[in-house]
This record gives sequence, structure tokens and C-alpha cells, in this order.
Amino acid sequence: MHKVTRSLQRSIALLGAISALLFLHPAAGTAAGSIWTIQRTPNRSNDFNELTAVATVSSSDVWAVGTFRGSSPAFRTLTEHFDGTSWHSVRSPNVGTSNNELNAVAASSSSDVWAAGFEFGGSADRTLIEHWNGTRWSVVPSPNSGSTSNDLRGIAAISPTDAWAVGQVPGGAFPPLAEHWNGTAWSIVPTPSPLGGGFFTSVAAISSNDVWALGATNEEATLAEHWDGSTWSIVSTPAVIGDDFFFGAASISTSDVWAVGSQGSSTLTEHWDGAQWAVVPSPNPLPSNGNNFLTGVTAVSSTDVWAVGATLDFLQGGLEQTVTLRWDGTAWNVIASPNRGTGSNVLLGVDSPGGGVVFAAGTFAQVPANTNRTLVLETAQG
Repeated sequence: MHKVTRSLQRSIALLGAISALLFLHPAAGTAAGSIWTIQRTPNRSNDFNELTAVATVSSSDVWAVGTFRGSSPAFRTLTEHFDGTSWHSVRSPNVGTSNNELNAVAASSSSDVWAAGFEFGGSADRTLIEHWNGTRWSVVPSPNSGSTSNDLRGIAAISPTDAWAVGQVPGGAFPPLAEHWNGTAWSIVPTPSPLGGGFFTSVAAISSNDVWALGATNEEATLAEHWDGSTWSIVSTPAVIGDDFFFGAASISTSDVWAVGSQGSSTLTEHWDGAQWAVVPSPNPLPSNGNNFLTGVTAVSSTDVWAVGATLDFLQGGLEQTVTLRWDGTAWNVIASPNRGTGSNVLLGVDSPGGGVVFAAGTFAQVPANTNRTLVLETAQG
């Protein structure tokens, strides 16, 4: 199983222990021939900073969220905004004094942005949802299933009165967690459970009656569920060899949806054509002696889809390096991407406002301070 950041560690915590990132020396850089550039981004602490997701309203209105840890041992929410010129840290609330983490972000407009994650409620994780109204972030009450931990991993905003947040209830054969916003309150919507239970890591919405939630079963197989406006139902995905997970989802239309993740040590991309899910061959920048995994995907059009993630090189002590792939309507192709310094770099989320602009967010590691720093890549040549 590949080594991943704190965010993905929590997503697959039920499926095995994941080791921590390596911490090596940082330095800004650009991959040879790459269309990506590394953006200057703030960090809230000198210890741990990680961006787990990014959402674009326009090329001059972009949000990235995640977590940081400062002098306190607790992790706290992290929100950053790009105004077209530079990135700025924006204060976001926390519940209590224990861990608060944001795993997902989505926007329907400049004054309607949602972020989802969890906060530690004293004995178990509890759902955490925050909203940006154009002026400030505030916590919006969200329900929990039972008294065990509840973590939210993905969120989609359709309109100010229609949004979905999805995640997991770890620790047993529980169904995946889905919550809906109706403009007034968040409520849990029942989902069918695969044999042995499962969890959602991402959600993609085409319309109010056409929503996909993607993730994995506790038996290490991909999981896809569909909302038709009335109920959630499990939709079959191809059986493939290996430990299989969906980590990201993106939709273009009712008959054009993408899910990305990992299959054993290889990248995994699957496509919904309106009738069935099918595996689409995807390249592995590290074909041997390591792992390749995809964490996020964004779809601009049927011939312009971007996926991001990382490789992990066993021969270099578990060194992780960024990966970006692009679908041109016929095949997935590796797009060279830069890394900060010589240490581990991971991309965890990606989004595009169109017009050739794409943003990808994640984290990179450095020593001798043993710290993680925020990472954002941007291209205007998509």
C-alpha cells in the first residue's frame, strides 16, 4: 500500500497502517518542460501545513483548504484564498481545542463556498462543515451517525440551497455517510452499505437528481453510489486485481463522469458513460519499484480532464513526487510537474475554472525543521 499524507491516511485508516512522509530539503523548482509553476503560498505555522483540496470560482477567486499545527499539539483548520495575484491565509473557525481538519471544499459562487472535514469531540471525531458567505467563514451545524467517529471527506455545491457532503463512519460494517444541505440545515440521507461496510472519499454533482459518491468498501474494492433525486443506490464497478480505492471524482454530464484512485501500486481511472463504469488505462510514471496513486480529478470538458497525485519510490526511501495526468478525449498522458526541493511532494486536489487555467494543491516536506509546507501548482496553458 502506498504511503500518503495525513489526509489520505485517515481516508484508508481502516485498511492498514500508513507510514509518515519523509522530510528533506525544500527549494522552489519547475520540472523541465513543464507547463506548471509553483505558486507562493502562506503557511500558518513552522510545524505542519497541508492543503487537501482546492475549488475555483474563477481564475481570480480560488479557495484551498486543509490543516495546520502550530505550537499546540492539536491540528487546526486552514483556509487560503487566491485573488488572481497572490495567495492569502484567511482565518477559519475551530470547534473546541482539539483537532479540527478540513478535507474538501466546493463553491457555487463567490459568496457560497463550503468546506468539510471533522473535529475531535472528546471521545470521537465529529463532522465539521464550514461556510464562506463572501465575508467570513462560520461553522454550520452538521449531524452525526451514532456515537462513533464521523469524518467528512468530500463536498459538492450545486446551489445555495443544494449541497452534498460525504464521508465515513469508521470502526465497523457501517454504511457510507452522506449529508444534504437544503438551504436551511444539513441532514443525514441513508445510503446502502456494501458487504462489510464502506466509505466515501469524494462526491460529484451534475444536478439535484444526478449525484455520484465514490470511495471504497472495507474489503478494499472501489465503491460507487448514485443519487437520483430520491434515493442512493450502489452501482457496480469493474472488479480489478489489487487493493482498489477511489479518491477523487468529477462530472461533466449524466453520461460523462470520472473517478480516480489507485489499484494496488498503479494509478486507477474509471469512466461512467451513462450505462456502466469501465476502467480506462492510465499511465504510471513510476512503473516499477514503487507506487503510483491519484488523489483528485477535475473535468473541464469531455476532451480536457486533469488528475493529480504522486509516486512513491521504494529505491529512494519512500520519496514521493507529484504526478499530473491529462485526458485529451482519447488517452491519459503524463504532464511533467514540478516539486519543491528534493524531498517528498504530494498533490491532493485539483480544480479548473476553464480557460486553460488549472490549480493543484498539496504539501511538501522539509528538514532540518521536520516540517510540512503548503504546495500549489498553477498553469494557464491547459
